Amino acid sequence: MNDSRVSEIKKEDKKAFKGFLCILIVSGIAGAVFSQVSGNLKEVLGENLANFLMNILEQITPYVSFVISIVMIIVSKIIYTKSRKGYELWKQRGQDDDSIDKIEENLSYLLIATSVNNIFAFFFMGAGIKLFVAGNMILNNNNIKVLWLLVGFILCVSSSILIQKKVVNLEKEINPLLKGSVYDSKFGQKWLNSCDESIRLSIYKSSYKSYIATSTTCTILWLFCIVGFILWDFGITPLVMVTIIWLVLTISYSLESIKQSKIK
Repeated sequence: MNDSRVSEIKKEDKKAFKGFLCILIVSGIAGAVFSQVSGNLKEVLGENLANFLMNILEQITPYVSFVISIVMIIVSKIIYTKSRKGYELWKQRGQDDDSIDKIEENLSYLLIATSVNNIFAFFFMGAGIKLFVAGNMILNNNNIKVLWLLVGFILCVSSSILIQKKVVNLEKEINPLLKGSVYDSKFGQKWLNSCDESIRLSIYKSSYKSYIATSTTCTILWLFCIVGFILWDFGITPLVMVTIIWLVLTISYSLESIKQSKIK
């Protein structure tokens, strides 16, 4: 390595260190302030806030998955029908890249919405088990709530799969090279293998952005767990869960990066 390159590296480190040092100082001050006011915060935001949020959660949990799924079905029907008509019109008119790109963008947003809906369904299913089932037999006055919970969960999962199937199949009509069925356990790999280089590059860039976003989120959740120890008497379990996710993310990404670097 020549001297100019070494000098350039040192300058880059020196410039970046200033910002890093500022972050450390601000973090230290924030930690000191929080430790001083934590007692007052626990009185204001501690048990009262937790009880308030749990009461709200108990009221909405049995029904929210069902309601969101119905809304999702209606919205997806509108978007899919519009996209299908747009695709048929595109085939008649010929090669109009702007219109077909807009159709694919709408379909992508629809897939995001179904995935988010699925995640919420699993969250509220877990919350329902905690609130109405875990620790005791299902009480008579909770039977209806549990029934609504199950119906909402089943409706969400089944409707999401069917919506994703229709979207994926329309995508395969638009791009004949794409392969894979949403019912296949290896759908993701088959879909990736059938993509051309430009689509793969987009997927890889998106994956890196996702890695960065998730790493940042893990840091925020770690801080939240620490605050939770003080304000809400969190057990160690939330911190363990965040740490596991963080480890899996970091190790899997790093190992795959090493694997890809060996491919010539």
